[in-house]
Amino acid sequence: MDLNLIFFAIFVLLIALTIHFLEDKYPIEDFKRASTIKFDFIVILTSTLLVFFIMDHLLNERIVSFIHSLVGLGESISSWPSWLRLVLALVIGDFGYYLVHRMMHLPSFWNTHRFHHSIVKIYWFSGLRTSFLNSFIIRIPYLVGFQIFEVAYKELLIASILLIIVNFWIHANLKLKVDNFLSYLMITPRFHRLHHVNDEQVAGNNFGNIFSIWDHVFGTAIIDESWDKSEKGEKLKWKEVYRQIIGI
Repeated sequence: MDLNLIFFAIFVLLIALTIHFLEDKYPIEDFKRASTIKFDFIVILTSTLLVFFIMDHLLNERIVSFIHSLVGLGESISSWPSWLRLVLALVIGDFGYYLVHRMMHLPSFWNTHRFHHSIVKIYWFSGLRTSFLNSFIIRIPYLVGFQIFEVAYKELLIASILLIIVNFWIHANLKLKVDNFLSYLMITPRFHRLHHVNDEQVAGNNFGNIFSIWDHVFGTAIIDESWDKSEKGEKLKWKEVYRQIIGI
């Protein structure tokens, strides 16, 4: 096995454990994760395996090469530092994520995203609860960004790990004194938690993933801690899970 993969896996695990213990000490909402973690583990494992299997077939080398031929900047940016190309790729990918995320909240595409919004108790691991179609579609903007800026395998691996950690971070049940301040720069736990609130007064806001600039520029940003403990998600029956885990 690639030593880099082992290193990154250990790094992600350490980050996850750190957030887990911080949630215990500084929670936004008081609840026991044990009551939902079994369900989350089963459905997340199932959807993750499905995504990896399908993605391996759908996003094969031929398709990725085709995308690269359409958008890749090639030799024109070969002299640019790799870190700069990675940052620019993430910015472009994140903007695309914002647009796609907003699209998923339209009636025609809601079923692809509904499973993610079924989360009632939001904590770091629960954010991985997504349908196959959601996971597939939401990756495309970042894939395009990576191909535009000629991101190499090593940097691509780093970006993939970063996006996993971002998912843990924004769904963390973690209360921070600087949360509201940080929300003007990046997506924070409180900022994203408000996105999951069921109330129509705030539904349809805070769509970003890494950077909050898109929400602030396009008028979809709300920073209001009074909604922290408002009702979120919906309780699912097992018979409903099979359809939602696909996203249809």
